[in-house]
Amino acid sequence: MYSCPLCASRANELFSAKVLGSYLGKYAMCDACGLLFAHQPNWLTEAYRNPIAQIDTGIVRRNLYNALRFSVLITFLLDRRSRFLDYAGGSGMLTRLMRDSGFDFYWHDKYCANVLASGFEQQLGSSYSTVTAVEVLEHVPDPRLFVETLIRETGCDNIIFSTTVFKNTAPPKSWHYYSFESGQHICFYQRRTLEYLAKTVGMQYFNGGDLHLFTRLSCSAYGFKVLASRWGLLAYPFARVLLGSRTQSDAVALRSQALNL
Repeated sequence: MYSCPLCASRANELFSAKVLGSYLGKYAMCDACGLLFAHQPNWLTEAYRNPIAQIDTGIVRRNLYNALRFSVLITFLLDRRSRFLDYAGGSGMLTRLMRDSGFDFYWHDKYCANVLASGFEQQLGSSYSTVTAVEVLEHVPDPRLFVETLIRETGCDNIIFSTTVFKNTAPPKSWHYYSFESGQHICFYQRRTLEYLAKTVGMQYFNGGDLHLFTRLSCSAYGFKVLASRWGLLAYPFARVLLGSRTQSDAVALRSQALNL
């Protein structure tokens, strides 16, 4: 019997599994909030020697797809002219794609090098209306602390994030999302878990399949669900024409900055 890292309620051990080929991971699920988690994952240092897992072959496709979805969601639900931060942004691909679409996006990642969006890193002390976090929440050992820190450091009113959820019964050990091979996935959520997490930080929760929204603003649950789905992609051409690309203006600004060094 363990204590849940999210709500501190009782959690029962479900199974053990070999992680990274050599560690024995023990996995438990909370009776109260429904969080499924790895208990005391002592393999994380080794897991993050390569921040982008070798088995993550969907990283490029995921960034391209989410750039389209985020463009639609921001345009039709949020303030498209505000500042945005992609948290745990990896190589900077999503930040660059969003800036190419005209959004004032910035990058943050404490593990990866910013290869594709260099010059547009998070500015300490700056506020961002919306934070995006693609495939991040399943990596954090303390979900509430992570979200509270994110809000405190960015001043955001909205967090758009992706994570795969399960319903009621824990998925079998064959579930690919456990990612025992990489050791990086340590928390797994149900919708009710995310509802609880949003409530603890004073936000509303909206579900759109694998895409989720925490927000302080009024929002249509149905609107978010539709815009976050494949059907929402039909609105992308309309979103695209409302903002001009920052590709060329970014190049000019970076060139000017380099000349002034």
